[in-house]
Amino acid sequence: MPGRGSSAPKSAPRGPAALRRDRLRKDRDGDLAMDVAVKGRAARVGKSSPVPTGPRSEGSARSSRGGLLSTGAQRAILKHAGAGDIAMKESRSSQSRGNLELRISNWTKNKASSNPDGGLSSLLSWLEKKASTRLSSRARTVKIKKSRKDGDDVVISVPAEDVGALLRLDGYMWAGINVSVKRLTGDGKTAETNDATEKTRNMLKGVLERRYNADAKLLDFSQLASDPELQQEAVFNSKSTASKFFPAMMVVLDKAFDSVKDRDAAVQSVSLANNELADLKVVSSLSEFLPQLKNLDLSNNKFEKLDQLVLWRKRFHHLDQLVLSGNPIEQADPTFATTIIQWFPKLRTLNGIQVRTDEEIAKRAEAGAIPFPLRSASFQDEGGIVVEFVKNFILGFDTDRSALAKHYYDDKSDFSYAVNTSAPRDPAASEAEKGDWGDYIKNSRNLKKTSHPGARQHRLFRGTQAISDVFNGLPKTKHPDLAAEARKYMIEAHIQPGVPDLTGQSLSGVDGFMITMHGEFDEVDATTGQSKKKRSFDRTIVIGPSVPGSPSQVRVVNDILTIRAYGGAQAFDPDNFEDWTTTAPPNTDNIPQFPAGVTLEMAEQMVIELQKQTRMTIGYAKDCLEQVSWDFARAVQAFESVKGNLPADAFVAA
Repeated sequence: MPGRGSSAPKSAPRGPAALRRDRLRKDRDGDLAMDVAVKGRAARVGKSSPVPTGPRSEGSARSSRGGLLSTGAQRAILKHAGAGDIAMKESRSSQSRGNLELRISNWTKNKASSNPDGGLSSLLSWLEKKASTRLSSRARTVKIKKSRKDGDDVVISVPAEDVGALLRLDGYMWAGINVSVKRLTGDGKTAETNDATEKTRNMLKGVLERRYNADAKLLDFSQLASDPELQQEAVFNSKSTASKFFPAMMVVLDKAFDSVKDRDAAVQSVSLANNELADLKVVSSLSEFLPQLKNLDLSNNKFEKLDQLVLWRKRFHHLDQLVLSGNPIEQADPTFATTIIQWFPKLRTLNGIQVRTDEEIAKRAEAGAIPFPLRSASFQDEGGIVVEFVKNFILGFDTDRSALAKHYYDDKSDFSYAVNTSAPRDPAASEAEKGDWGDYIKNSRNLKKTSHPGARQHRLFRGTQAISDVFNGLPKTKHPDLAAEARKYMIEAHIQPGVPDLTGQSLSGVDGFMITMHGEFDEVDATTGQSKKKRSFDRTIVIGPSVPGSPSQVRVVNDILTIRAYGGAQAFDPDNFEDWTTTAPPNTDNIPQFPAGVTLEMAEQMVIELQKQTRMTIGYAKDCLEQVSWDFARAVQAFESVKGNLPADAFVAA
């Protein structure tokens, strides 16, 4: 199942302004970072404007007692948020109509109290301005309809759809004091919210909105651990909670928008400066939720080597500016810039220095253009890795299979093939041609016809020599030219997470590619080179990073070939698509079916998470989830009950 992952093949599959504040500013949006504040100014990208601070801790940071995340149950909310359980869109259909009242307390002893009205008009203007700063598709201008004094408090009346935006200001600092904002019930009493999920949602939403600069389209996540509100909630007091915080915040960000287009248009720059980051694991989800990012600031962290940045190796294809200044890698690896520039093909500026011109980027795009037309719009590639592999693979299979096996396959590579004798034949053919499968049947691993476990295992080939031998036992072939006869192919490629990392650095695996090819070939006479019979084929190949010293940058992890009678190429022609779908309904046996409420994207994430928790292979994790109808909790329970009986190959090799 293709999905979003991290890291990539070998050199492939293995920063937003650097804003600095030495102290918090009152009633201003300041930089609040993920660990101790780091002094020094880094290269800047885009505009830099302050963001309103959240609730200020009194004296030193308060303990977690009384905080939103002070209990194990509340911390678990972040985990659920990271899995997509928090709904953030402020749907008007779910809100009551009319105006609601809020009570504003603890405001009288403010710096504007010398004004004739005691600072009331300034308070109301501030509330409207801050509540109107929303990071969502439904941004709107908040207007307070009415206000009245009630003792030392102020009661305001606002439209129901604006209540949530104002309640998020509870505890924010205005004119030197922390203002209290509470909802009133029908009898005029203060309504206290005990829903931990709502509190956590509002806290995460508040962090995002305080740190968003709409003019610069910038999310400033610098110095997160110094953020008073996050200190108050003890978010970074434990590794468990800290690791869940950023993914949960990304989910909240995603759900704040009605569409991916709205989200990408609103956020084009991100700063992660001054966060004591030594790798990208905690913040890796940024590339999943903001893949179109143009400006990224990673300055003043603890990156020492490229391996600590490789999770974003195949991400951010539109990255224009990157800041890495203030990291140890500048001294530890003098050549790091060369590699970084190769990683991001559209990068113009690195650490404030121009590394490419517009002309160079245009030439690179032209040079990296796919050299053969593809019969599919679903083709993910980076740096031409898949294109190069497909070209070399088809040529090698036709000319020198032993050399092909040595180049791309190793002792952990798997290969199997199967003959499909019942596949549809070419509809244009006047009569059915005999199959003549004698050269294939011996090692065919058609699981519908081969049920004995021993036979199935015997027909799965592992290792360079075994694969080379079985390759050479198959009839010689001649595939159509990729450039001249592209209409005879359908080729797709998807990023494949969880590919085993042979270096052992990542237990959860790295990113590779899943390549699917549908096409045809001619069987040719080994002596004369003349065509004997035309066949159709389907081939699925998973490639991943090779180990240092290998003849290729990528290795074949798994290769599955299906050979069938010639079925023509009409299915690949868009002009004939309608005819084929009406006369020959497509086979849906292999289309994944999910229960209501579970999407393909959710299923992919469940597979990845189950694999991380259990160390099972992708295949076993998927099978486990399918058996419990994609109920993640039941899948974990099922694994615990049978893990002692699972074979060794059910787990990712250590």
